[in-house]
Amino acid sequence: MKLLLTILFAISSQLLWAAIGISGKIVNEKNEPMGAVTAYLINSTNDIILKTAITKEDGQYAFENVAAGSYYVEARMIGYSVSRSAVIAFNKTQQQIADLKLSPSTNTLAEVTIEGKRPLVENKQGKLILNVENSPLAAGNNGLDIVQRAPGVSLDNDNNLQLMGQSGVKVTIDGRQTYMTGEQLTTLLKSTDGNQIKSVEVIKSRSARDDAEGAVGTINIVMKKNKMEGFNGNFSATAGLGQKFRGNSALSLNYKKNNTTYFGSYSYSDDKYVNRLNIERIISNDGIETLFDQKSNLHIKDRTHTYKFGIEQKTSDRNVMSLQFNGSNNVELNDNDSKSLIGPLTTIDSTLISMTQFKEGFNRYSLNFNNEFKIDSTGKKLVLDLDWSKFKNSKKADYDNRLFNQNDQLIRDPELLRSEMPIGIDIYVAKLDYNQPLNKTSNIETGVKYSNVKSDNNLLFEEQLDNVWTNIVNRSNHFVYKEQIAAGYFDYDNQIGKWGIKAGLRGEYTLSDGHSITENKQVKRNYFDLFPSANLSYDAHENHIFSLGYSRKITRPNYRQLNPFDYFIDKYTSERGNPYLNPQYANELNLNYTLYKKYTVTLGYNAQTDAIVESMGQDSIKKTTWVTRENLGKNNSAFLNLSMPVQIAKFWSSYNNITAVYMNFDGAIAGAVVNNSSFLFQVNSMSTFKLSPSLSAEMNLRYFSPFTYNIYKLESRWDAQIGFTKNFKDKRSSLKLAVSDVFNTSNQNLSTNFSSFNTKIRQNQDRRVARLTYSYKFGNLKNVTKKKSTDNEEKQRAQ
Repeated sequence: MKLLLTILFAISSQLLWAAIGISGKIVNEKNEPMGAVTAYLINSTNDIILKTAITKEDGQYAFENVAAGSYYVEARMIGYSVSRSAVIAFNKTQQQIADLKLSPSTNTLAEVTIEGKRPLVENKQGKLILNVENSPLAAGNNGLDIVQRAPGVSLDNDNNLQLMGQSGVKVTIDGRQTYMTGEQLTTLLKSTDGNQIKSVEVIKSRSARDDAEGAVGTINIVMKKNKMEGFNGNFSATAGLGQKFRGNSALSLNYKKNNTTYFGSYSYSDDKYVNRLNIERIISNDGIETLFDQKSNLHIKDRTHTYKFGIEQKTSDRNVMSLQFNGSNNVELNDNDSKSLIGPLTTIDSTLISMTQFKEGFNRYSLNFNNEFKIDSTGKKLVLDLDWSKFKNSKKADYDNRLFNQNDQLIRDPELLRSEMPIGIDIYVAKLDYNQPLNKTSNIETGVKYSNVKSDNNLLFEEQLDNVWTNIVNRSNHFVYKEQIAAGYFDYDNQIGKWGIKAGLRGEYTLSDGHSITENKQVKRNYFDLFPSANLSYDAHENHIFSLGYSRKITRPNYRQLNPFDYFIDKYTSERGNPYLNPQYANELNLNYTLYKKYTVTLGYNAQTDAIVESMGQDSIKKTTWVTRENLGKNNSAFLNLSMPVQIAKFWSSYNNITAVYMNFDGAIAGAVVNNSSFLFQVNSMSTFKLSPSLSAEMNLRYFSPFTYNIYKLESRWDAQIGFTKNFKDKRSSLKLAVSDVFNTSNQNLSTNFSSFNTKIRQNQDRRVARLTYSYKFGNLKNVTKKKSTDNEEKQRAQ
């Protein structure tokens, strides 16, 4: 409460400021005014860039609505040396500082380096951006740990990503779709080295250029890109301790000379952790209730090699091409021992002891070719992007189930089972984009895209009978899924005075073929959809900006969800595919207001039809339960998101994100009509502390209120992270110490008591970890040149 009052007081005081601030003039070595120079207002206590301004023709610049504090101004322009003002003690009175003089630099650079540190969270062009490049909270963590810290992002009970409390999130890496959801996306993010991540972007809106996939929004992971001249690199090593030891190391190298850049990186992680799970189920049959009380311990070993290398070549003044290869190899060993007490509510009449050993290999390879050609000096541009990706997933499991009576005697011979489930996914994507400015304020963009995906899933389930392994026909299945999507789009944007408009239309034609070879069943589909999008903005004042956006989106079922067979979690629990599952569609409206270029209020409404909803089935005779997905109804939600950066003290900067979500589901689940509404409240507060010129700290606090998601009731939870960074005098090496989930409070517990289903799930995941990371930069760290991005939008829904 005290922190909340502090935040509210700080905000209310800033709202009262008039348009006062700091102004000045930038001149050249002859004291002539210089136009089009970038000026940065930087906090002198923590070197964070707070505001930017571009000088007019008379060399004048101004920063308005500046809080009282200590600042300095830097002037930068390509081909000139940096000029910095003296430290300014600003007391909310209009202040004109001495002229800044720029002199020609002896080394002409293609791009300059900004020394000020970016804020931990930014709101830029409708994106909420979590900057983790130099954060101690990211050092030594994996991609999944980092992504879930972004504003509005959370994990459900199965570690699936959610945005604003909802599933249906598209995940991209450097703008390329991952084509993954569920378990394989979790594996991919866990195998992504956090030391290589620059930022995480949360995007609710979309333009026609973007894929329509992702009903509730997009999470884009931006990887680090080295822009230094000559030879340089970075090495880091992390040692971590939770319930068991974990660690990783990473090396990145970059060499640029003239028009050619070579780059590469390699990282290795070795993690060991223990998760505990308690599932309590009550199954009714003719008035008799049977209790299943299962307690499981999961001992996990996870090893991952990740690597990347490529070349970028400027073949002419107008053409740049690049070729990049990415790969990762992950092996996870999971020893799961569980004990299930079974019997009437008042008496336990049997005990099931299960020992399960999983070995999963996950290999990912991708190759990207990108060519950007500038047609002329007016801004016409043609970009070709070609992608090939291959995923190989092998999962082997050995099951040993032993059923005992009340006297600890075996009721029957041990049940020995084993399964093998290799999955191969091949993805081919081609994309061509054309951009043409019409005049100084308007622009058109158009393009085409084609993707071809094939997923081959061959599940073999065997039982040992008389010392011979025998195929269990009704548990084995071979399923092949093929999907082709052809898309085209047109985008137009224009700025007319204070009004800005962007409108576009995207068309996607989908051909899909799901073939269960084992059951000789085949489901073919072809459909065409139009996805309009529009955004209208109004700059009432530079400190009051409004925008209204609309977009139509789609979420296609992932490949595993379409496989018409059972994936057994244990003897009595399974996940069942549905080959007749259709895509779900969403129409979303967003109203955004930005105050003083700092505070943002977003009000949104998302209406989903043919909602893909998790449903349940139960066999009261065999006492088995399964989970499946169906198109069960309408899912409508409204959300309010507040982004509030606050300078609490000279040494203390805070970013606070508050999300409130109202959700209504209307449909039928497990044969029963459901019409329920629920409310979710999320708070994410991130603070940075400048303790000394070389020592800084960060703290992250999160809270999630209780929430009902369809038929599941999720309990409240909260967690805290804290980290420290020590930069050494050589300006090349640093030491980071971080502790995640300090109070071990982030475990997600849930329950359902709906129709004939009565289940409670309690988790205790090994998330409280202390990590120590050492980083060292070597080689040339001064000259910087511009390195282009080859952003695309690929690779998401494989599972």
